[in-house]
Amino acid sequence: MNRLFLALVAYFLVFASAAAAGDADGLRPQRFAYHPLVLDEMGPGLSPEVQRGPVADGSRAYLLDISEDEFVGKPERIVRNVWDRIRYGFAMPPLRGPLVAEREIWYGQRKDLVANISHKARRYLFHIVEAVEKRGLPMELALLPIVESGFEPGALSTAQAAGLWQFIPGTAQRYRLKLTEHYDARRDIVASTEAALDYLEFLHAMFNDWQLALAAYNWGEEAVQRAIQRNQARGLPTDYESLTVPEETKYYVPKLMAVRNIVMSPELHGVELADIPNTPYFGGIDVPMALDLQSVARLAGVPAAEVLALNPSHNSSLISGKGKPAILLPTDRIKAFAQKIADFAVKPREIRKRNSRVGVQKSLIGFDLPVAKPL
Repeated sequence: MNRLFLALVAYFLVFASAAAAGDADGLRPQRFAYHPLVLDEMGPGLSPEVQRGPVADGSRAYLLDISEDEFVGKPERIVRNVWDRIRYGFAMPPLRGPLVAEREIWYGQRKDLVANISHKARRYLFHIVEAVEKRGLPMELALLPIVESGFEPGALSTAQAAGLWQFIPGTAQRYRLKLTEHYDARRDIVASTEAALDYLEFLHAMFNDWQLALAAYNWGEEAVQRAIQRNQARGLPTDYESLTVPEETKYYVPKLMAVRNIVMSPELHGVELADIPNTPYFGGIDVPMALDLQSVARLAGVPAAEVLALNPSHNSSLISGKGKPAILLPTDRIKAFAQKIADFAVKPREIRKRNSRVGVQKSLIGFDLPVAKPL
């Protein structure tokens, strides 16, 4: 009997060492043999060799507080594009009702508009999704520029709200978005996105409700607070749908929820979204020398309209230089652009001599690049 006990202890030690060998070993078929003494005492009919099939890492399943079957069978979310990342990140409570349905129908009847907006979004959406995800915010917020500006960074409203996120001058100043004669940070893709998410986080902390926070983003937090106080004084509910708000704010959250529903199931609404890969569209590069938009476009090998779409915050022709933010360019053009800039910095005399032979006008940067006319 003691021999049987010792043999079983040896078996369990072998089993434990195999389990401790790591994920790779744990998922590989394991083979072991019973000791002859064990076979004698347990009787005939027992095969001396046993092969265990692959098993999941039970320790990990334990830590996740789920059964091994659930751990093995849990499907992985496949991210094919940015839209998938957005769908998996939806976290706001659903809003239903006739206003949402009406906005869904409105967008569904304007398929070309939706396609055009999603095409514009391809430049900016990956960056916005990354920023939202880093903060752990609901991914519905990444769709807010559709409602605010139609993903048009040069958009300017009658209330003087500008950029993808439509900041008015007062709010822009609160969130350190510079407004100068030559530069409007409200139209800066990177700066305005960070400021908008800062503001939205502040509003959510104030109201502890995303629908009220969004209403305040549209109408102003003080206006929403007064509307809540009026309802409280009358003994009425203070949720978003119960407040008396202007027409624009009344449709604001339903419009975002309609966009959310369309992105969730575009085929059900008969719309087609532009394919947006789950990779960065642009990157930034610091350029200390002053370059105009046309020169940047030529050096980067992209159309001037593309440079302007990524760098819409400049009110003058010069979009780089000391004290200016990094130039944004398509990721596949940054390396070539950086090399050309380095060539200018290393060989200014040679460039000047060559260009003088072909009559190129001296540029503002001291190197001989053509100067674009003011925009």
